[in-house]
Amino acid sequence: MDSASMSSRCQHWQAPFEDLLKTVKGSGSHGQLLDIRDALRPKLSADRPLVMLCPHADDGAITAACLMHEYAVRRGLPVIEVLVFAGERNVAAHWLNHQKKVSVREAEFRLECNVLGAEAVCWDLDAYRNTGYQPSAVDIDKIVDWFIDKKPGAVIIPPATDAHLAHRMTRALAAIGLVGSGLSDTLVLTGWTPWGPLPRPNAYFTYDGEAERTKEWAIHCHASQVLLTDYTEFCSHLGRAYAALTREWAEGHSLTGRAHRIDERFVGVELFQIETYDPNLSEANTSDPIQLALGMLRNLPIPKALASVSGSS
Repeated sequence: MDSASMSSRCQHWQAPFEDLLKTVKGSGSHGQLLDIRDALRPKLSADRPLVMLCPHADDGAITAACLMHEYAVRRGLPVIEVLVFAGERNVAAHWLNHQKKVSVREAEFRLECNVLGAEAVCWDLDAYRNTGYQPSAVDIDKIVDWFIDKKPGAVIIPPATDAHLAHRMTRALAAIGLVGSGLSDTLVLTGWTPWGPLPRPNAYFTYDGEAERTKEWAIHCHASQVLLTDYTEFCSHLGRAYAALTREWAEGHSLTGRAHRIDERFVGVELFQIETYDPNLSEANTSDPIQLALGMLRNLPIPKALASVSGSS
């Protein structure tokens, strides 16, 4: 119904209502949750690893421990965890100097990777100590060279809405790595973090009780952080809540008209957001470097709002 017809029939119609309704018209279709394994199947191989970019040492365990363990151990595919910002902050041990605190966090990170079967990589970026986590020229070259060398089939990154600046910068550095290496076929996954829930989750990974215990073990590898905040119980409750919601969505909200029965043996779910370029979403959110990068990689027209941010003509 157009605005003229609406205004003639609606007692309380106001012209600005049309603009408010347009925000939903351009926001995409009704969402569906997909099994992330279906999306990963054509992307991962012996020479195209699954990569998790961890802003901090414990972010991988919290976000995607079960998914990484599934592919590294149960499927025998290469999984790489990258510690983007290795540093001494939030290590409550006043008797240790800065370098020893860094060593503690890196050791915890490597222990977690051993538990999950992933390869551990520490980028050791200058950005950690720069204002606003801004990367140096050396950082940029290091990241692009790494993406060129490893050619990730899929990469997991923090949300654009994340409250933690280091997490948002990690997303921007991932965008730089993808554009710099020209990896237009890499599957980009946004993973849940405590600092920023997923705005539009569209994929799930189910895990069983054994995998849940592995996730708990991986989180407990980070003793310096568990002393501050024990994410084990938090992640367990969240994973079980997501499992209940995923069952409801998959079995009761099927858009095809048929209920899709899913495995009843799983106890938890890790949620993800498969990123695809959407000019409507990009126009509304000019602060997401991944949307901009995906458009660049596919030679798609960049919305005017994004073009002005990126300096494109």
